Amino acid sequence: MNHTGLWKLLLLALSLTVALTTPVHALEATATVEAEQAESSSEADYGSADDEEEPPKTIEELTEDADVFDGLFTLFRDPKTGASSMLVSADQLDREFIYFKHTMNGVTDAGAFTGSYGDQYIFTIERRFDKLQFVRQNTAYYFDRGNAISRAAKANISRAVLAVTAIAAEDEETGEVLIDSDALFLSEAFANVTYSRGDDDSDGRFRLGGLDAEKSQILELRNYPENTAVEVEYVFNNPKPKNGGSDAVTDARNVSINVRHTWIAVPENDYQPRFADARLGSFNVQVTDLTSTDSAPYRDLLERWHLVKKDPAAEISDPVEPIIWWIENTTPVEWRDLIM
Repeated sequence: MNHTGLWKLLLLALSLTVALTTPVHALEATATVEAEQAESSSEADYGSADDEEEPPKTIEELTEDADVFDGLFTLFRDPKTGASSMLVSADQLDREFIYFKHTMNGVTDAGAFTGSYGDQYIFTIERRFDKLQFVRQNTAYYFDRGNAISRAAKANISRAVLAVTAIAAEDEETGEVLIDSDALFLSEAFANVTYSRGDDDSDGRFRLGGLDAEKSQILELRNYPENTAVEVEYVFNNPKPKNGGSDAVTDARNVSINVRHTWIAVPENDYQPRFADARLGSFNVQVTDLTSTDSAPYRDLLERWHLVKKDPAAEISDPVEPIIWWIENTTPVEWRDLIM
């Protein structure tokens, strides 16, 4: 065999060797890549131990350093930041409470002044997934439950959701939940502080401007077994007021109005409401019976005190719990006898 034929045989053998070994190396490389991808996918799906999310903090952990105010609704206040939070128990959900607004300080220019009363109504706290809703109840109508119309008691009557707040922590055993109460009270969710709002004073009237969330603050927390009270200083900002207000307005650009919000447990007693009589002068609460066919379907109720006789048989008797009137300590001493 000549040299040319020998070289051809060697080249053919080398080609066969490469052809046979290359797929093996390719398969090994492919298997390695697939293994790496599978491992990467596994880590992405399940995460490493270092990437695991921390469990949500408990109520105890979130409030361990806070000042505690026990009462109808337990309140907490951070001693460093002043931020407040509130505990809502399971038995307080879907239960009726009374809301009452009282202006502690303000200016007459804004229609909000010391001692003036504001909104008062019934509200409930309802849970919706991971949030709590505060819902005002409509008490203007009465429905006889024995009447089929009562099944449509909510028809064409709007639902008033005053505020919605996220649940910060929950006790799975007791059902208690913790919420941010700053979000509730530093807003006007429960009642308008005043109606002298906006910065359009082109009509020459005094205007407060808008609510300044950064400057507003909770001043005081008061808690009792039957009621919870939160006093807030609302600061309103009007950058360029055209009407500076009276001398009582220190700076029309920044005006403060202090309001106390009170939540009250509905009393559980033997109080019996009385229907109003148009022939008598009285303060009444208007109630309309929507299941009545009467031309005047009214069930107006008298506003009255809950007084119980010590001696039920007597025509006139001292009450079991008398009404106690307090005279504010700012009242001049020489005028107090006239007031009493």
